[in-house]
Amino acid sequence: MPPKADRNDRRRLTVLVLVFGTSLGITAFAYPLLALEAGLGVTAVGLLAALSAAVQIVARLSLPALLARFKDRSLMVFSLGVMVISASILIFTAALLGFVAQIAQGLARGIFHTASQTHSVRIPGIPARRLAFVQTMAQLGRFIGPGLAGSLAVVSFEASLGAAVGLAVGGVVLGLSLDPIPPYQRVPSAQRTPIWKRSGLGRGCWGGAVGGTWRGVAESFVPVLLSRAGLPASVIGWMLSGADGTSFLTTASVSKWGRTNIGRFVPLAAAGLSIALLLLPSASGILPLGALMMVAGSAGGVASVLGTAAANAAVEQSEQGAAIALVGTYRAATRFAAPALVSGAASLIALPAALAIVAAGILTPITWLGRPTRLPAGRR
Repeated sequence: MPPKADRNDRRRLTVLVLVFGTSLGITAFAYPLLALEAGLGVTAVGLLAALSAAVQIVARLSLPALLARFKDRSLMVFSLGVMVISASILIFTAALLGFVAQIAQGLARGIFHTASQTHSVRIPGIPARRLAFVQTMAQLGRFIGPGLAGSLAVVSFEASLGAAVGLAVGGVVLGLSLDPIPPYQRVPSAQRTPIWKRSGLGRGCWGGAVGGTWRGVAESFVPVLLSRAGLPASVIGWMLSGADGTSFLTTASVSKWGRTNIGRFVPLAAAGLSIALLLLPSASGILPLGALMMVAGSAGGVASVLGTAAANAAVEQSEQGAAIALVGTYRAATRFAAPALVSGAASLIALPAALAIVAAGILTPITWLGRPTRLPAGRR
């Protein structure tokens, strides 16, 4: 059994990840609907979501250097402070300063998730399971967030965003109580294969890409599709929560298979998300739409969580931070590319056809990543 201090740090980290995920889930639900209410078009909503993802990419690329300079605790506290600013901006304006809020949200998301994951794998225990658990808690937060936001939206969207601000402020205080684990030590690059060329990381990066695609469309076009289908804001919120809730349960089940098997679920998750994206635009009614949302949410969440865990298991301990950041970069890149592609294609062709292109894209890696790779010695 881990020492009491380690268990306490693990519990505080769990709560902190849950708080951040809930705050993020609230803003992800509220912003597209606020933007539509403010007069922004569907294309503008998608482009702003892509802007947030572009900022994430920059943040992820800088994380190996940041993790070698700052404690991961400090990076998490900084991210929560940025979330306070992002949600506060949206309370006052979604149209004029919405792009600033999206930039802030992308920065916070990119830094927080990687910093929390690196903190989790450095707590004594089995790294892959610890990582899967922390990411599952983030999904649980995203499950709670849209449902809470949808309920508060009955009063006003400002009430929803006020809850996001309050949670982020509480997270700042909680984050300061985490154990101050020292930054990663820089390892000389001479005679070392670059991390992105390592064998065994392919499926992990593919999983990150699938997860990023789902988050990109879920936070831009999916609420719009559900709104066009005639669903009220409260139902849309709980439907998004249901998608993440299914992901939470599925991930908790498959993560028990162990580090040598987790990468095998990535192709199945990619196929599930592709099918859901193909059928979602033509579906109608709460039950069919709800079923497709659960399939999509489960597939996107499983790919993201287990992809990161598979990449973490494929490298040595000193390289875990870089591997996690690499998978996160793929996730952020597709979170940027998916809404940007759909926005551009939807202006030329129908939205279902645009989503079909995205669905085909996330299945393409199966042509060269169809067979699992072996883990390095000592990581099996």
